[in-house]
Amino acid sequence: MAITAPMLWLDGSLVETRSTTMPVHGHAVQRGSLVFDVGSFHGAREGVALFRAREHVARFMRSARIVGLPLAFDEDALVRAAAAVVAECGRSEGLVRWSVYFDATEPDLLPRSTSTHVTVAAQILEDPPRAAPIRIATFDDARKAAPEALSPEAKVAAAYVGPMIARRRAIAAGADDVVLLDREGNLAEAPIANVFCVLAGVLTTPPLGYVLPGITRETVLALARSEGIPVQEKAIPRTAFSMSEEAFLTATSFAIAPIGSVDGSALPSAPGPITSRLASRLATTQRGEDPDFSNWVAYVR
Repeated sequence: MAITAPMLWLDGSLVETRSTTMPVHGHAVQRGSLVFDVGSFHGAREGVALFRAREHVARFMRSARIVGLPLAFDEDALVRAAAAVVAECGRSEGLVRWSVYFDATEPDLLPRSTSTHVTVAAQILEDPPRAAPIRIATFDDARKAAPEALSPEAKVAAAYVGPMIARRRAIAAGADDVVLLDREGNLAEAPIANVFCVLAGVLTTPPLGYVLPGITRETVLALARSEGIPVQEKAIPRTAFSMSEEAFLTATSFAIAPIGSVDGSALPSAPGPITSRLASRLATTQRGEDPDFSNWVAYVR
């Protein structure tokens, strides 16, 4: 569980988190139109550092364009806002959440007023990420929304209702999380994470099209190539998932989570050697100690 720091950035100023409100009849609540993105910050060699903040902001701005929420702030302002809330919270590890939502409280599906509010908040994880290998369930009828219905590039609140229901179903079945399938029945992604498998020694992940272009996903692919690990982005049949040599999920909130079983079938290795190698390299990179990717960290001054 994450708690929001006492101060957040709202439309250009730091304000008390408890003083901010959203109308219960607001468009973001009633229609699920709020757009967001989540980054992270870490204790690093030269202090506290944001990890790939510009990439997160760029994706946030792209999501807002897709949904049609105007942003009154540019990329530099939103990165500076993230640095400000992290500096204010006084912690060395946590998350940053950018959000934009319509100011409208009218009931129309398409609000006539396009005025928006933008918030940036630091969030602290009260519970450490799960260290033990996780149990994954898949269901033939738990599918990722088709891209024609909703672009997988948009991190919009309404898109998470279906995955939330699927995760609840997986937990009821004794698993920890669920991996959704795409329209063709191949693996897509978990509700808030991308999925990787090692198949015949090759690190494999579903291609873009049905899945969110995850920042951690892209990071892991770059680190794997740097490590000389063969990678491929290709369709993964559901039947191949439980036959993986190793597998893991990636997300900003927990980086790399090894998968121990799929649909009740234990994987041979959890965490496997490739998973462990990449998790170690990623942690080093997030701390600003990787000379090959030092441009990915921005220190909070």
